Amino acid sequence: MSYLAQPLQWKCAQSCSSKCYCCSGHTGLQRPKAESPLLGPYVRGLPAILALSGASQWRRKYNRSRCVARAQTELVEKEIRAAMQLDPTRLEIQSSKDSNDNRDLRGEWLPLFRGSAPYVAMFRQSIMVFHIPGRLLMETQSSELEGLLGDIALCAVLGVRPVLVPSLSQRVWARLSAECKEFEVKEDPDALEALCNASFESAEMVARLLKQEAGMLCAEVQDLFLRVAAKPTGNFETNKSLSVFASSQLVSAAPQRAASGWQSSPLLGRVTGIDSAQILQRLQEEQVVCVLPVAAGPLRGDGRLHYIPSEELAAQVAEQLKAAKLIFFTRGQRIVDTAHGNAIPTMQLGEASRLLEHAKTSSTFMDKDESKEVVKYLQWLIQALRSGTRRGHLIDPQRGALLQELYTTDGSGTMISLDLYDGIRMAGSGDVSGILDLIEPLVKRGLLKRRGTYEVERACNNQEMFVWKRDDKFVGCASLERFEDAPGKAELGCFVVSPLCRGKGHGAVLLSYIERVATLLGVRQLFLLTTQTMQWFVERGFQNASLDDLPPSKREGYDLGRSSKVFIKNVSDLPSELQQRFTFVEVDALD
Repeated sequence: MSYLAQPLQWKCAQSCSSKCYCCSGHTGLQRPKAESPLLGPYVRGLPAILALSGASQWRRKYNRSRCVARAQTELVEKEIRAAMQLDPTRLEIQSSKDSNDNRDLRGEWLPLFRGSAPYVAMFRQSIMVFHIPGRLLMETQSSELEGLLGDIALCAVLGVRPVLVPSLSQRVWARLSAECKEFEVKEDPDALEALCNASFESAEMVARLLKQEAGMLCAEVQDLFLRVAAKPTGNFETNKSLSVFASSQLVSAAPQRAASGWQSSPLLGRVTGIDSAQILQRLQEEQVVCVLPVAAGPLRGDGRLHYIPSEELAAQVAEQLKAAKLIFFTRGQRIVDTAHGNAIPTMQLGEASRLLEHAKTSSTFMDKDESKEVVKYLQWLIQALRSGTRRGHLIDPQRGALLQELYTTDGSGTMISLDLYDGIRMAGSGDVSGILDLIEPLVKRGLLKRRGTYEVERACNNQEMFVWKRDDKFVGCASLERFEDAPGKAELGCFVVSPLCRGKGHGAVLLSYIERVATLLGVRQLFLLTTQTMQWFVERGFQNASLDDLPPSKREGYDLGRSSKVFIKNVSDLPSELQQRFTFVEVDALD
């Protein structure tokens, strides 16, 4: 006969469960009465029962506190979600007159955004070569370098195909001065080139440092570019950041002739080949290509690593790829016109060549290090433009300067372009027949009024007619007539571009030339009379006007039968340099 009673069960006062271990807020626990008539087993097991009841009591307190904390957390989260949501009882519909929100959508950002759209479309799929100076690469954690690479990454997102050519000179020279006391610390980027061209004693040490710094720079550029381009300016379509392909195998080199004699230079090399196919393939795959300024020699040669000056390499890469732009980053210095005190935003190739010749012959121009750097960049830009590159730029590397230079009309640096005005001149009596043949198709269509031989010849003799000829063929013509009764006004007339040249930017170049001539003659307002080509002139700054805005003598001779509309442009609103820059940016290439 067993005297063991049934085990004790602690029930909740609310009777929610026979074993309630996590009932929050329920404190009324009752001990059931023993059903066995014999109390002996309970008395003998009293110590164990008391111990069990103490552990159960601690467990109940712990579970209650945990449940209370969970309930408080849920309450806080509920309050946060409620605060983040709009209360529909506070919402109503108001008219624009009653609204207190006076935001103006025509803020400063809107014209900038709209003005940059044509440049974004123009530069899409364009190859641009960026030379990264060595001073920026001394510390890859610098904010200036991060800002510059961030701007280049944004250009890549907008469709540009960037090719980077970094400089190794100052990094290698810093290592040389740290390992060998005979090499003093120099900030001259040409010091390493001179050393590689003349020194045979330290060739092995320099070659070792070149290999080490090239490998380190390759990894650092990849890491830094991916870091700055990962989230803010990554590929939004695929949610993948831009990838960088950096290699020294894209260029092959041969030894350069040493400056000390007939023998070859120990380390300085000259470019013998560029793997354009692989670079274009990488760019087609939307990768950023980084071409390092070191290259191995030919297989049948000594096989030694050769150092190539990064500026020279950037110019040759731009030439081989037929790049749209070659960009050098300065220390912030600008080319300034001392007569007027303004910075030069644009230069033609001929002007840049004359400046380079002046710098070489002048005894004071090259005294400053800033001038030496700009002249060296100009030399390589001129060579690249003569070899097929469309544009060259000198830009400050500060954050945003590259974007302002590429995607705004005003720009931030100096742009060097081909001689767009080459072939435009004042017409002579021998050009009369060619002018008449050029305007005859438009006269038959009623777009121009008929001009006789005498009228065209008189305009040529009065130096009012301009022609544009290339290879003895007429590209276009235009007349600029001034009036004695309105000295500040001139008429743009007989504006014609050959049908073979339309749609390629020749009209914009011819108009820019006439505007610059008008500005030099003191003309403030340029007007024209047209019947059907209004939109083209409106896009270039002309505004609709009335007959009262014409000079009195021109108003008296107005032909009411043609019903021509009057358009006027204030050519004095913008400096001629900015007008010329707008033309250079608008015209991509002329055939």
